[in-house]
Amino acid sequence: MASAAASAAATTTTLAYMDDTYAFDHSSAVRACVAVDGDAAATHAVELESTIVYPSGGGQPSDVGAMVSARGARFEISSAKASGGVVRHYGKFVDGDAFEVGEVVRVTIDSALRVLHARVHSAGHALDVAMIRVGLGPEVLEPTKGQHFVEGAYVEYSGKIPPEHELADSAKLMAALDDAMATLIAQKNSSSEAAELVYEEAKNKCGGQLPSFITEDMSPRVVTIVENSPGCPCGGTHVKSVGEIEAFKMVGVRVKKGVTRLSYTIPGMKDWKA
Repeated sequence: MASAAASAAATTTTLAYMDDTYAFDHSSAVRACVAVDGDAAATHAVELESTIVYPSGGGQPSDVGAMVSARGARFEISSAKASGGVVRHYGKFVDGDAFEVGEVVRVTIDSALRVLHARVHSAGHALDVAMIRVGLGPEVLEPTKGQHFVEGAYVEYSGKIPPEHELADSAKLMAALDDAMATLIAQKNSSSEAAELVYEEAKNKCGGQLPSFITEDMSPRVVTIVENSPGCPCGGTHVKSVGEIEAFKMVGVRVKKGVTRLSYTIPGMKDWKA
């Protein structure tokens, strides 16, 4: 009899996007194709053995794209969501009948949107590094969560800047972070990296601490956007080099209930103004 671990591995979706942000074309077998209701943008949910489609989560929106079978059935993907290690792709069939279990389909995604999402998300990680560079690292403000949407992006930090700090003034903070980010982005040959690490290695890679939800039996994926800087546990898609972010501007600072929110924009986002 197969072990529980082997059984679980057989039903989870292989996340091919973890290996290559720039993989925009992929083939996989269908594990399930079921009708859904309650969503105007989707009539079916499709599960695959493996996928390049990023499912919404971690503050990053899902990819969009399409699946096409050899017999001509075409399924347009409007969103993807993950639960229990399984990615479900939601959308509508615009040609042909629903996929059959075991049928191999070609999966393509909107490459421009994928790269934009990766750039916005990577900018959020780079902002954490910029905070360290201006003297506001985790010992002062600890990053807790972020939103990396084309419509608006921010990173939130636990705590607030002491009033006596030279960057307590929002305008000075924003200017300092813009300068620090410009310096980081200018490092066009600096390569990012992502790897699954055992707990102690991940802890060291992330500057000596990990979020409490990561336990010692886990091997988190750690993303390092800027060379020789602390990494961060993350399952998102990211750029190969910090230079791909292109440019960066702070657009707001909000302090509320002990949380500091730093909002930013980059080229391609809806609120970007050159």
